[in-house]
Amino acid sequence: MSSFAMPTPASPALPAASQAGPAQRLAVVPAYACEQGIDAEKLEAARIRLELLYGEVAADWPGFIARPGQYEMMQACILTFLSAKAPEDQERSGNHLAQLEAGTGTGKTVAYCLAAIVAAEVLKKTVMVSTATVALQEQLIHKDLPRLAGIIPELTFNILKGRARYVCQSRLEGVIEGVVPGSESAGELQDLFADSRRSAPSAARDRQAAMRWYKGSAKKLNSGAWDGDIDSLAQPPDPQDWREVQANAHACNGGQCEHFRNCAFFKARRQAAGATLQVANHALVLATLQTDSSLIDAGNTLFVFDEAHHLPAIAAEQFSYRARLGASSRLLAGLRTVALRHAKALPASTRPDAVAFGQLVTGCTDRLAMLERYWQDSHLVSADQPVHRFSEGRIPEELVTECGQLVNLLRAIGSQVASIAAALKEPDDAKPLAQREAQSHAGVELGVYLARLDTLDKLLSAWATHDRVPWAKWIEWAEGAAGIAPDAWLCASPMTAAQVLSRHLWSQVSAAVCTSATLTACGSFDFFDRLSGMNRFPRRRCLVVASPFDYAVQGELRIAPMMHSPKSPGFSDELCDKLPDLLRAHQHGQLVLFTSRRQMQACYAALPQDLGDEVLVQGVRSRTELLREHSRRVKAGSRSIIFGLQSFGEGIDLPGSLCEHVVIDKLPFTPPSSPVEEALAEWLDGQGRDPFAELSVPRASMKLAQWAGRGVRTETDWAVITVCDTRLRTMGYGRAILAGLPPFPVVQP
Repeated sequence: MSSFAMPTPASPALPAASQAGPAQRLAVVPAYACEQGIDAEKLEAARIRLELLYGEVAADWPGFIARPGQYEMMQACILTFLSAKAPEDQERSGNHLAQLEAGTGTGKTVAYCLAAIVAAEVLKKTVMVSTATVALQEQLIHKDLPRLAGIIPELTFNILKGRARYVCQSRLEGVIEGVVPGSESAGELQDLFADSRRSAPSAARDRQAAMRWYKGSAKKLNSGAWDGDIDSLAQPPDPQDWREVQANAHACNGGQCEHFRNCAFFKARRQAAGATLQVANHALVLATLQTDSSLIDAGNTLFVFDEAHHLPAIAAEQFSYRARLGASSRLLAGLRTVALRHAKALPASTRPDAVAFGQLVTGCTDRLAMLERYWQDSHLVSADQPVHRFSEGRIPEELVTECGQLVNLLRAIGSQVASIAAALKEPDDAKPLAQREAQSHAGVELGVYLARLDTLDKLLSAWATHDRVPWAKWIEWAEGAAGIAPDAWLCASPMTAAQVLSRHLWSQVSAAVCTSATLTACGSFDFFDRLSGMNRFPRRRCLVVASPFDYAVQGELRIAPMMHSPKSPGFSDELCDKLPDLLRAHQHGQLVLFTSRRQMQACYAALPQDLGDEVLVQGVRSRTELLREHSRRVKAGSRSIIFGLQSFGEGIDLPGSLCEHVVIDKLPFTPPSSPVEEALAEWLDGQGRDPFAELSVPRASMKLAQWAGRGVRTETDWAVITVCDTRLRTMGYGRAILAGLPPFPVVQP
């Protein structure tokens, strides 16, 4: 059941401890500081060790400033970790979980790392820090953790990446020799299930250039000049070339592979397994927890989810399913041929009945053909109308029956294919080496098909089910390639990740801390609580650690005196007229954030020539080049203005004169723009609730807080934040959003 289906408990109150007696003090201890259930001896040992390490960091870390908020966060983290649950522990009321918002400049990385390292020593557990972005992963691995290791010699750390970031030596050699184990299936099936919205079209491949790259890479790999990690290459390869040789779980023969001992992926895994602290990303952690992989032992791991405000969206993506309908029919037709061909290598007693197996596949493809006829005859999607969402997640009743029968057939097919694959992979020293390798490769090829059958199974199971809180279900148009008819995607996704996170993460982890500079919305954890499913754990720890910045003297928030509301047709023209004066009032670095590309382009086109020459527009050059040029101009004493969209409102660090003025065109409301968002808004409306108040306002609040936070990045910065949207002061929801912003003095016309 979605967390949106129940009233949200208020976040635990945070009263200060009084000077009353022990019983009274226990009653008023805030939830984040509660020690109940924690072993007293372990807590004492941990606190002593933590104080020692914190003192050493304060003494040895270059430029370190001890901050009260950092210390408070560190104490909340250690209590959370020491409340860790054993895998068999059924008591999961939430004291092993924490939501800790740490304002910009708090030094949260040091706080959670020290607490996690100490807790790992005391509890004999592993630590996993998960981030949402590559930038923070790299900062941890290349900057923060090496500094800590210099202070804590016993600290070891490593990075965990997805398998596809590593080369498969067996597949690399196969490409060079003209035979790639499992690559034909892996490549074709990846195309069939790939999300076309995220796949940029690539130019025709130069096979000769590709072969030169393959041979050069193999030479570097064999000589030790390359470790097999795509991220360690000076120049990234062509995505199509890489796809043919990247490691693939379903095209892997594991310990039976001749390259297993030197495999880049398994070497990286072995190195990471021995580390005290592992750095991963949210997508990898969530994907791993969906499987039976032993990569992450959630019940014996202490987790930190940094940039946790991204976690619900990433989780929703991980637990959604999509597949092309016509391509799935071709998948099954190909599987029948491949499976029966490879089964001939097995003893007659273990081979599947070819006729019965063929009938299973035919029954499956016949029902898929019925679904194809449905979307074609109903004209629900087309090139002009590319998406059709089923209202309330209800597909036609006749489709429910067909999908249910398809699931049964797919499972029967999968069972037989899995048996063939397992038998082919079974080592048999009595057979010649060439035959053993051929059978092993055949088993790998079938493994690729099995992965796709599993996706179809989960997708069609979701389509055949209608829960009280339904999933979003929709069809998307897929343009056909040359000579191939148009296809349709079948798609299904939970409306929020609350249920899957509650079941697969919070109920499984030993302990977890979620942290970010923006976990609250409109001054409350309620929105994150509902989306993440944490509101199902009443004793979760909640704490907002204030930024060390003195916003009252380091800047101000100005609400521009606009005559038009953003909903008015005259708003865009008025913004174009007012913006030059706003920009001329500041002499150094400025950042202008727009909610739409059209508005950004209109404002840029309307600038006087002299100001236009000072503007760097997102998209004209790479982000790195743009920021480098901006820095060069400001350091040379010139004014430099960045025009950016939403992605420039987060993760951009422009301290001092690099950003003395942030302009925000309007409150960053985003109407439901995906079938999942539309489904959730529809469902809330059907429950008599207000999707705007429950979704749009808190999302805008979080985003605006991030954008406003671009202005003050150090304790010596001073900045003006100008919002060109009077709704911030005239509307009730605007005032709620204002309450969630950094506490700048507000200047109104």
